[in-house]
Amino acid sequence: MRSLILTAGLFVTACSNNAQVPLYKSVWEQIKDARAEKPEAVKKTPPRSEIDRVGVAMIQFNLEGEDIWPVMVPASANGPYVTYANQFRQTLTLRESQITATRGLGTDLLSADSSPDDPLKVLTPPEDWPKSVTRVYRFAGQGPEGRLDTYVCALTRGPAAQVTLAGTEFDVVGFAEACEGAAGSFTNLYAADATSGRVWQSRQFIGPDIAPIVLDILEPLTE
Repeated sequence: MRSLILTAGLFVTACSNNAQVPLYKSVWEQIKDARAEKPEAVKKTPPRSEIDRVGVAMIQFNLEGEDIWPVMVPASANGPYVTYANQFRQTLTLRESQITATRGLGTDLLSADSSPDDPLKVLTPPEDWPKSVTRVYRFAGQGPEGRLDTYVCALTRGPAAQVTLAGTEFDVVGFAEACEGAAGSFTNLYAADATSGRVWQSRQFIGPDIAPIVLDILEPLTE
């Protein structure tokens, strides 16, 4: 298993921009296009050799519209839930590739749950992804449970492509996820491994009052 250690020297930041791009584009095209809008702002990602040398799981994220791409490493694990942290004391909790909680980003996502067959939390080859999932997000609100927002999300498969993360290429399949609920609507985007279905790269909703997160899984936490 990749070590659950916090290594301060690994934390780096880089720039992106807040350019909005059409949702009909595939997830990897959107992410690459957004980064290319500022050619002078190069996203800094640890090279694969450094990730392998240190031997820790690692993710990198961007709160869409911000000019930084912090790197995070695991701080704790609770069963399938892994909490990643950075030097800004921000945290993301993931279940596989699903963001289930955030802290320190401006508006906290207290927790998130989804259908048992959600391919973000249960590795599922692309050909077996369901046509829809249900997502439930919990935010601060009146009462001990806070506010629960439920969405029904339809998944649409896109074409095959490749993404490069920390110098490693992955064959992926793109998926767009259109979510509708009483609180509104949003679209998530995924680049899923063509064989295992692991979502290497995604754009995920974390609340109606905060920008979505663009997430790269540089090195997954595995047994």
